[in-house]
Amino acid sequence: MKNEEIVNHIKTEKEHKYTSTGIKFWRHKEELMSYKNQTGRTVISTHISPEGACNLRCPYCSVTKRDTHNRIELDTIKDYVEKLKTRGLQAVIITGGGEPTLYSHFEELVAWLKEKQNLSVALITNGTNVDRIDDSIWRLFSWVRVSLNFVENYQDRIKFPKIEGVLGASMVYIGQTLDEMRDLSMFVPDNVKYIRILPNCLKGQEDLIEEHKKIKHLLEQLADDRFFQQYKLHGKPCSEVCHQAYFRPYLSEVDGGTVFPCDSLVLNENQMMFGEQYAICKPQEILDFLDMKIPLRFNAKELCDGCVFADNIKLLDDWYHKGIEQFGQYEEEMTHEEFV
Repeated sequence: MKNEEIVNHIKTEKEHKYTSTGIKFWRHKEELMSYKNQTGRTVISTHISPEGACNLRCPYCSVTKRDTHNRIELDTIKDYVEKLKTRGLQAVIITGGGEPTLYSHFEELVAWLKEKQNLSVALITNGTNVDRIDDSIWRLFSWVRVSLNFVENYQDRIKFPKIEGVLGASMVYIGQTLDEMRDLSMFVPDNVKYIRILPNCLKGQEDLIEEHKKIKHLLEQLADDRFFQQYKLHGKPCSEVCHQAYFRPYLSEVDGGTVFPCDSLVLNENQMMFGEQYAICKPQEILDFLDMKIPLRFNAKELCDGCVFADNIKLLDDWYHKGIEQFGQYEEEMTHEEFV
């Protein structure tokens, strides 16, 4: 497989369905029109990382340098969400940061988001605290993705929750052998719809390309069609503005709650932390940001060398500046289209 084939990879159906490839934006014409007209009703989804602590120490963790004592007060999260709802918020992804199920108000937060705010809710978890969460809470998720970490005795430590939505899994390639992958395939229960595998994004571009080749070869030998490779490469956005921030802001636990454009920032210069220079605002100020009273303080085109959403930024930039659109190509409803 040539390097050009990796760089110019055409996204697969599973990538479009289960990852943020950008095409779901075309299912949200009202929000895209609002962005073009600067009326402030652009928000579709948001990521929230409520907790800095984690019970694992994965060698490829992209936020190793975080402060594990940071977390967000529940009232702060509620206020942030209520503000975003006035601008069209449809969905919330609870993620890390640390391990989100360690958050002391985890169950209360999920129930409030789903039952009181009528939002779609999703979760990214390491799966080691599943039994501590009540079954009634697991049933509230639209989807849950369990990170498959090759920690010692992972078959005993990682559990898969019983949910009514889509249950998926994800793993980072760290040189696993074919036998290890076959063991993993047998470990993952049949009700898991997909198993995403991606390279260690902390590595440089050339290493990422080589790892993609190895992953492709590995998956070709596995007799499990649930596996798919997510192609991730570093690239600088074509725009000075991170357009995506206006559609899916990221609320991190940093300093008790700080809004960032996305979770890809930690890859810039291999920082493994949310750098202050990329911060947008405090959660209480999110409406001022959406109204463009608070501008982005950094030039994405210059500083975001680790961006994995460069294609999404180009899509939004072409729409905003040139009116290039694909609404007609995506008229049919998509799975979890509210999670852009």
